Amino acid sequence: MNTKRILVLAIAIMMSTISFAQKGSVTKADSYLTKGELVSAKAEIDVAITIEKNAGKSKTWFTRGKIYQAIATSEDESNKSIDKEALAKAVEAYNKTLSMEKENSSYYLIATTNLDQMWGNFLNAGGTAYGEENYDLALNQFEKALEVKSEDSTTLFYAGVAAQQGGKVEKTLAYYYKMIELDIANEDIYSSVIFYERQSENSEKALEVTRAAQEKFPTDSRFGQEEISLLLSMDKLDEAEAQLLKAIEEDPNNINLHLNLGVLYDNLGSAQASEDKQTEADASFEKAKESYLNAIKIDPDNYIANFNAGVIYVNMAKGYYDEVRDMDLKSYDKYGPAKIKKADAILKQGLPYMEKAISIKPDDIDGLKALQQMYTQLKMMDKAEAVLDKVDALEAAQ
Repeated sequence: MNTKRILVLAIAIMMSTISFAQKGSVTKADSYLTKGELVSAKAEIDVAITIEKNAGKSKTWFTRGKIYQAIATSEDESNKSIDKEALAKAVEAYNKTLSMEKENSSYYLIATTNLDQMWGNFLNAGGTAYGEENYDLALNQFEKALEVKSEDSTTLFYAGVAAQQGGKVEKTLAYYYKMIELDIANEDIYSSVIFYERQSENSEKALEVTRAAQEKFPTDSRFGQEEISLLLSMDKLDEAEAQLLKAIEEDPNNINLHLNLGVLYDNLGSAQASEDKQTEADASFEKAKESYLNAIKIDPDNYIANFNAGVIYVNMAKGYYDEVRDMDLKSYDKYGPAKIKKADAILKQGLPYMEKAISIKPDDIDGLKALQQMYTQLKMMDKAEAVLDKVDALEAAQ
């Protein structure tokens, strides 16, 4: 036998074997997928993707996406265990396909459909689990949906709510902060973030978010009130007052600024009263009253301005009522009737504002209760009873 010929034949066979081993057949991978042989399909596509020629073809990435999608979404746990990162790899492969194809190509359209299908299935599964109050499972499914569409506003919101319901504060904040970063957060998302930051005693961060919320939602007065509350809790009263006074000077007809300044003085007065600093409290309440009345001048039909004005008169009268309550009999006989008369006179001044507030929002239970207490204190019992009946009816209907 010709030795040279044998050698050539051996080399040819060896080269053929090497070529076969390195081929990494995308077609075979797809065939294994069709037969449900996911282990073999994964093995084939994992080799194929390492070969430069294959890696440059959208078909390779599309096939890889299908295989890893099948692994990630399989109901068979043994299949799911083939690769714990299957979902991420499927999404990566489909996104790679999208980057390589034109929008009207079949690979582009099918890859998009498959991504939407995965996202929708995870979202629906999360919704079902949430409805069953299985918040951990719901969060797990929403997080999988986020692996597919990481910046989808609906999914981020659902994930945040599921985390919130499950008591997972860190994850709640992570998803809500992501919404804020993407500029898709509504007022309630900002409020939740502020609440959790305050609970964590992270006042500086809460203040930062509050100010961002004010800038984004300038007509929502709650964030101005929240800023004031935070500044007060942080002993930054002077800063809050200075900011508001400057803002009012620049924009004197901005009703929210007057309301916020009123709330600042109102809160300060309440704090001073609780510390038995009644003289200081009276001065603060007087400033709060002026601010609320300034707001009413701008908008006579503003509910908050009228309600707060009514309440401030209640607070101003309360100081005198409290003094009387703490008197001994001798002091009461000497000073009590005069102080009660003075307190009643103050309360009567506030009554029209509370009545106006209720005319604006006739079914507001908090306002009705405040009005009923004012009527009772002033011994206007028929009116007090009528308001109480309305409160009972509204509460019964809830």
